[in-house]
Amino acid sequence: MATALSYRFSGVRILLGDGATPEVFAAPCGFTERSISFNNELGETNSPDCADEDAAAYTERDVVSTSVSISGQGVLAVDSIATWIAYFASKVSKNCRAELWRNGVITGYWAGAFQMESLEIGATKGERATLQVSLQSDGAVAWTAS
Repeated sequence: MATALSYRFSGVRILLGDGATPEVFAAPCGFTERSISFNNELGETNSPDCADEDAAAYTERDVVSTSVSISGQGVLAVDSIATWIAYFASKVSKNCRAELWRNGVITGYWAGAFQMESLEIGATKGERATLQVSLQSDGAVAWTAS
């Protein structure tokens, strides 16, 4: 049996660009969960059976648009809260990267501009305060293999 090679939690990193030239990317502290999702919006067309017009039509689908979302949640880290608040307040897209690392080596990353969709701060009595963030792509997101 061959065991699958896999990534650890630290092997999936979400980084925000600082907007400088050259741009420097940094991962805000605090996430205990993070993900990147890829979505295609589909257009649908019902295509009739020309040989039997009473038969059910088949649905054909075409990709209309593509979007990528990044989400993360975890503890509200004191050293990261100013970064998240400034990002939300800016109302502009920020360059972000979602990196994959294995054994201390980057294997590739997705990069593009992202608009902050939501920022949620919460707390439960007897527990630490939490943070939840949702980012949506603003244009193309490209994969770069390392």
